Amino acid sequence: MSNRYRALWISDVHLGSRDSEPQRLADFLAENRADTVYLVGDIFDMKALAQGRGSWCRHSSMLMGMLAELSSQTPEVIYVPGNHDAPMRSWAGKRLGNIRVERDWVHESADGRRYWVTHGDQFEHQIDVNPLSYQIGDHSYYLMLRMNRWINYWRGRFDKPWWSLANHVKTRVQAARRMMDSFEEVAVRETQRRGLDGVICGHIHRAALRRNSAGESPVTYANCGDWVDSMSAVVELPDGGLDLLHWHRAPKIARIMTEAVAA
Repeated sequence: MSNRYRALWISDVHLGSRDSEPQRLADFLAENRADTVYLVGDIFDMKALAQGRGSWCRHSSMLMGMLAELSSQTPEVIYVPGNHDAPMRSWAGKRLGNIRVERDWVHESADGRRYWVTHGDQFEHQIDVNPLSYQIGDHSYYLMLRMNRWINYWRGRFDKPWWSLANHVKTRVQAARRMMDSFEEVAVRETQRRGLDGVICGHIHRAALRRNSAGESPVTYANCGDWVDSMSAVVELPDGGLDLLHWHRAPKIARIMTEAVAA
């Protein structure tokens, strides 16, 4: 029995990168469906593939098949490309099969609230960050993701849930916290300027859902997180409320498929 939501937002899957966890997202989508599904950018990591740093595995192909099936069974699928799949922005206003591509979107919830759906990479340009510090932080993050794969491989062998080394470190490093807090402040400020009730974005790989009361009017800030580290998604409940879901189970679909092939 799958859970059914009014809307579902996922971002930063980074299909094609070595750090993507498509089998975990496939499991999540098998048990969580919605009337409207938003793909909030960086679904593909075209940068990694173009630079020869990518890796396309059978789990990526499995997830692509599931997304194709989902798009045919879901009333509305809206794809808002990010900076890692930026070439898809040239398709804005068009359809790829049953998937509608847009630069951004305004979602109206069941309780009448209006949420701005955008990947969020534009907010980064308004944050004052030292370029050298940014490069060091970026390389450190991807190094931690590589270490995370090994850590969670062994945790999985002992039936332990997914654990994020990168998130553990990011929440304790003052410079990283400051950058992510600044990102949220910029997103909230721009949402207020547009006269909207909230923003639902991705990009910084930190899942969040909170009411920000700074400025002239309260704004809901929701960040989908990602599927390389957070394993998270935002959903709208039937009454219009938002919720943040985390998926830390072992990848069942991938295991079943592996066992079937071996048999």
